[in-house]
Amino acid sequence: MKLFPLLSIVILGLCSCSPANFVRTSDVSWSTIELRDDLSFDRAWNEVIDVIAKDFEMELISKDGGYARTGWIYTWNTTGRYTVKYRNRVIIKFSVDRKKVEVKTEAQFGGEPNWRSGFDSRLLQTVKQDIMGVVGRTTH
Repeated sequence: MKLFPLLSIVILGLCSCSPANFVRTSDVSWSTIELRDDLSFDRAWNEVIDVIAKDFEMELISKDGGYARTGWIYTWNTTGRYTVKYRNRVIIKFSVDRKKVEVKTEAQFGGEPNWRSGFDSRLLQTVKQDIMGVVGRTTH
């Protein structure tokens, strides 16, 4: 009878239940947002970085290259609690003509040393909507 509690602890410890919005893939695709015609690149860049930097720490920023990437965040899907088993980051890049911004999220689940790669569908939707709200072209 004493074996059952120990067995349940082992099973719970081995559970690899990923968050519901984690999409496992090795090829995370970009989502494209067309910029409003009245926006300069400088303004669009500043608005997009401002949106992302509210929730993420910026790890790499290249305004000249039109590229930015956040550091990994370990609290996105855990309502403020830190977890070592799930992390997310956001990457943005502007098109060469500066008329579009592309965004993708990367997520990893599992923890060291067994990270499984993919993206977080809820984070992608949230970031895309937030960026569209400040720089996106309105569709009728």
